[in-house]
Amino acid sequence: MVGTCKQFALVTAACTALSLSACAKHNDPGPLSAMVSPALPVTAQEISNPLRGQYEGLLIPLFPQGNPAQQSYPAWPASYDASFAVSWRQLQPVDPGTLPGDAPDDRKFDFSAIDDALTKLSSRNMRLMLRVYSYNSCCDTSYSNNTNIAIPDWARPASTAYPGPSNGNGVTQVVPNWNDPKYLDAFGQLLAALGRRYDGDERLSVFEFSGYGDFSKNPVASLRDKVGVPGPAAVRQLVAANVTAFPHTQLVVTPQNPEIVRELLADDVTKKLSAPVGIRTDCLGAQSPLPSWAESNDSQYVRTNDAVVNALKQRFTSALVISEWCNAPDGTDARSYYDRGLHDVIRYHVAMTSSANFPGRDSTSAMDRGAYARWAQVNATAGYRYSVDAQPGSQSIQGKVASISVVWTNYGSAAATENWVPGYKLVDYAGTAIRTFPATCKLNTLSHDDSSSSRDEPVAASCTETAHVDLSGLAPGHYTLRAFVDWQQHKPNASHVVTYLPMALARDGRDTSGLYPIATLDIPRDSTA
Repeated sequence: MVGTCKQFALVTAACTALSLSACAKHNDPGPLSAMVSPALPVTAQEISNPLRGQYEGLLIPLFPQGNPAQQSYPAWPASYDASFAVSWRQLQPVDPGTLPGDAPDDRKFDFSAIDDALTKLSSRNMRLMLRVYSYNSCCDTSYSNNTNIAIPDWARPASTAYPGPSNGNGVTQVVPNWNDPKYLDAFGQLLAALGRRYDGDERLSVFEFSGYGDFSKNPVASLRDKVGVPGPAAVRQLVAANVTAFPHTQLVVTPQNPEIVRELLADDVTKKLSAPVGIRTDCLGAQSPLPSWAESNDSQYVRTNDAVVNALKQRFTSALVISEWCNAPDGTDARSYYDRGLHDVIRYHVAMTSSANFPGRDSTSAMDRGAYARWAQVNATAGYRYSVDAQPGSQSIQGKVASISVVWTNYGSAAATENWVPGYKLVDYAGTAIRTFPATCKLNTLSHDDSSSSRDEPVAASCTETAHVDLSGLAPGHYTLRAFVDWQQHKPNASHVVTYLPMALARDGRDTSGLYPIATLDIPRDSTA
């Protein structure tokens, strides 16, 4: 898959080669000479890569191109990611009790909505982040039979129905009984079937913990007194079902329920998964990504210094963090709203920002230019934003080996959480890579943790290493040393395979293979390597 990078401001950075004095003897190949390419700031250009920046939240088109009123602004670079939510009712309309026990999954379930989303997104070089819900209080204007229900009809005995407000029209709400064994068993079987079908599909990048709460976001809010919260046994059963179904897919969870968080962040759960469980937060720009139970002095978890509080805070620094915007509270001006969004993206290492629910998203008038610039900065800052450069004056040669110092720097809010592997290629004058060797810097460790609540840009995190080029056997000619970062986040025995070109870096000079020149090497014809 190939990403594209488009400017949203008229700022560019030049890439120039600096010729440095050779320190080798006459007729010996000279040392590597650094090529300097300044990093592109977030105010200059968005850098499109998987699992970072703006994504198509709930398949809503990217902003600003998704709103005709914003045509004065350039289209945002195409995203690699989209989220999708589907109801249990849609996935399993047929009562499994009416089917033979050995009926295949295709008869028990209707996977067409998910299959269709995967196919359409894949054709656009995108992957899917999936959530399944069994109740959603918001926000249809009307409901069939005046009933809001997201579970199959045959599952209604394991639910509670009550008359509740829905846009003021008194729609009957059908809410699962989270502790009912029949509900837990049936939803667990659904998760198992989803895992069998999609855990090995590389087009599915993220699965969100599902099975509890409003829109599977884990809060119950006003429902608490009507339907209760899941007890410890129910929490453990739901966690086990999600984890067992998706051991090879990145899991994320909304952090509103501390006991679900406790279970999912436990070491024994992490050992069963391909990556630590990440976090998905609501209401960027309006509320803190950290839930009140983990930061309010009135919370019993804070007062008792419960270990789950620190575990959650640590997970924000070390795992994938996905956010959704939330409509601005009444009386909040746009600048303050986007300022808070930017500060929270940096402080909580947010990697992804949604395409909906922020001021201007559905406006019929053009967005204020100052507000747009701030919104763009939030999205361009979110997630990893790497650059690489060789250091002028650091070159040396010993025997048949030329060396130069190379610095990898992350200017984004978070480190990459997928398996991105950096390396180098020596490329000859014809553009052929004749030697490939790995880098030693670990890009997933390059993130600066800062508790500041008002920082406008992340503190860059860097790693410096020495690249060594063996000159033995090299023919005379001009060579370039080029850096790259390969995506190697593959699932074992994948049913569908995804392929990406190397990571787009925040600098100029990318060639058609996704490589970035960082140094030159010239071997004269009268030299013997």
